[in-house]
Amino acid sequence: MMIKINLLPIEAFRQAASGQLSVTIFAFVMVACGVGLFLYKTAMMDTKITALRAERDAQSARYETLKKDAEEALKETTQFTAQLIKADAIAELEERRRDQTRLLDSIANEVINQASWLTSVSHEKGLVPIRGMATDHEVVAAYLSKLERLPILKNVDLIRAARDTTINNIRLVTFEIRGETAFPPASLMEAGLTEVNLPAREEIVRLVSAAAPTLGDNLSKSRETSSSTL
Repeated sequence: MMIKINLLPIEAFRQAASGQLSVTIFAFVMVACGVGLFLYKTAMMDTKITALRAERDAQSARYETLKKDAEEALKETTQFTAQLIKADAIAELEERRRDQTRLLDSIANEVINQASWLTSVSHEKGLVPIRGMATDHEVVAAYLSKLERLPILKNVDLIRAARDTTINNIRLVTFEIRGETAFPPASLMEAGLTEVNLPAREEIVRLVSAAAPTLGDNLSKSRETSSSTL
């Protein structure tokens, strides 16, 4: 009598066991990888992240400090520029005052004694009207020629000259001459003030423009404005 044994259940069991073993091994490998990655993250990445965050915080703090310093520097530069503009205007006014005194003295000194007299001289915005009287037209012409040779006057013109005034029975010529000032550029601030360690104006404008271009422009325009009003 032949005995038949069905091996199919055993084979199925063997395949199922093999599959479960593969799943178990795969799960173990995944868990091991997860644990390894966690340990790597904890040991390496977290340290780097912490260091990067610390560096970021340090950079942020340094930026805020630099920003505060820059704002303070801009404030001081603005105040310095405003003070320099005022000082420059005062210095130029002082120089122009001396120039005006020299101008009036020169005009008066050129008068031909006993033959001409000045009745009024004024100076405003670069114009110099001169009015006076003379014994004749030749004296007026000679006086005009002298004024034309003055280095601080330019464009000197005879506006009018007429024998229309009588004083003590003497017929006199009244005249009006008009010229323009030719003052030299203000120099007090241009070369700087060594006694107070103030550099030349051009260097100041360069330094201020490097820090704040707008302030540099204001400093340059202030000289043009002050010069045009004299």
